[in-house]
Amino acid sequence: MRKTWRPHVRHGVELDVRSARKPEWVAANTNNPLRDWDGREHIPRTGYRKAVAQYKDTREAFLAEVTSGKQQGNISEVGRAFGAAFNTLDRRSRFIETVEREELFDALDFLVNEAQTAVGRDLTAARAALIDGVNSIRDW
Repeated sequence: MRKTWRPHVRHGVELDVRSARKPEWVAANTNNPLRDWDGREHIPRTGYRKAVAQYKDTREAFLAEVTSGKQQGNISEVGRAFGAAFNTLDRRSRFIETVEREELFDALDFLVNEAQTAVGRDLTAARAALIDGVNSIRDW
């Protein structure tokens, strides 16, 4: 890679190759909206792993709630659990800054859109309940 791209450096091209990814990692991270956190300098490795695990847990809980057809109150609880988990993660190393905050809300939008496609109905109210739950408890 370096040999191929070295001539382009004088034209302003910057390339940072860290390591090749295994096919398992690529498969697991294709639909992971937080995958850009992997390798960021100010995000601890364990913080990244726990963030991804929390996102997956939230995704599963949200999908379970919208497919069950129950009240929106449970979806707010899913949002509160998401916010509380990231409060705990951020309390240790303070890595959630403005960009990460936006990415967390984008991740929630991604999971709502994914669920909307899966259930085949409008989930605007569910999205609002999820975001309200997060905003009611978040410190980041």
